[in-house]
Amino acid sequence: MTYYLVFLPPLAALILVIALAVGVIRSARQRTRLEKVIRPNPGETLEGAIGRLLLSAAQAEGESAELTSSFEQLMANFPLPVLLLDEDLVITNLSHRAETELDQPRRERSLMEGLESNELELAARDAIHSLKPAEITVRLYAAGRRTYHARLIPFRAGQKRRCLIFLQSAAATVEFGELRSQFAATVSHELRTPLAGIRAMVETLKDPEIPSEDRERFLEKIDRETNRLGQLVDDILFLSSLESGAASLEGVTELRPLLDSLLEKLAPITTRFEAKIKNGVPDGLTVNLPERMVSTIISNLLENAIKYSGRGSHVEVIAVPEGSFAKLHVKDDGIGIDAEHLPHIFERFYRVDKSRSRRLGGTGLGLSIVKHVVESAGGTVSAKSREGFGTEITVMLPLAS
Repeated sequence: MTYYLVFLPPLAALILVIALAVGVIRSARQRTRLEKVIRPNPGETLEGAIGRLLLSAAQAEGESAELTSSFEQLMANFPLPVLLLDEDLVITNLSHRAETELDQPRRERSLMEGLESNELELAARDAIHSLKPAEITVRLYAAGRRTYHARLIPFRAGQKRRCLIFLQSAAATVEFGELRSQFAATVSHELRTPLAGIRAMVETLKDPEIPSEDRERFLEKIDRETNRLGQLVDDILFLSSLESGAASLEGVTELRPLLDSLLEKLAPITTRFEAKIKNGVPDGLTVNLPERMVSTIISNLLENAIKYSGRGSHVEVIAVPEGSFAKLHVKDDGIGIDAEHLPHIFERFYRVDKSRSRRLGGTGLGLSIVKHVVESAGGTVSAKSREGFGTEITVMLPLAS
């Protein structure tokens, strides 16, 4: 695809940088951090705001102090190495990521002096001369040699020519592709397994001579598997909305009333597993996250503690303020988790006991969702456990100011 920015029509310039930005700002955590800095206009997407600000500021040549300040904030927070060159191939600005990830790029240094790449220098020179965007793959010094995909975007700034260079690690691109393929394969497997079971039971039910008690038993299993499939689809869609940044993280929630409400909803499960739950969350502790998200975190942790810690276990929920965070603990005295499994429990579809998880209706995504929500809000989540002595999950959530 070729773009021409000789006269920099605002819409064309914006579309170009949106196309670049949308491919690199994948995580909800990155989006949230950038949104706080960029502050998109009402109805404007984050990618649109980035495109507008990058190109407008690059053209402004320091004419607007406010615009220049916003541009500097964007360059400090942009999740990729970005360089801005003048027509003499001198680096006039660069993102903080470029300063920290690459070895020698600095303002007022030539591109050749900063990155020591003949290929990139020639590509940048050609791009500025022709005013045609280009893409090349180059090897640069970044904690040793590393391969990057470079996108060069030339444009006019008044009577002068400029060029933006976006660098994306080839290793990160390959890793993301592999993870996406692996996730798709795992989802297919997770969907295929219950569907195969449902199909087999439906075929059995077609037999007119099947005993009525067996018919009821199969219908209950089909209902259970169908519900699990629905929950699996819901969890996948929720994860997708988190990763795309579509899920809203705006709102505040008081923990104690929410936990009281969740304990009422979980009463049937609590009774079924004969679990005892202690609510140790104080009144007035409020976190900077909407109720739906906090409910997702706590309900997933509680359900896991009730279902997987063993019948008759004791579960305790504690929350205390710690600095600018609320420190939330969900502890049980159940069977615990073996040390070899503990580092993997927040991975998608990872199950310590696969047969038991499916029997209890688990989708394998609960703790992965908890991790995504917490990290999207700027918090952390960790786990410690000892086989036979219970498990403790600790979540740090930002306090509402």
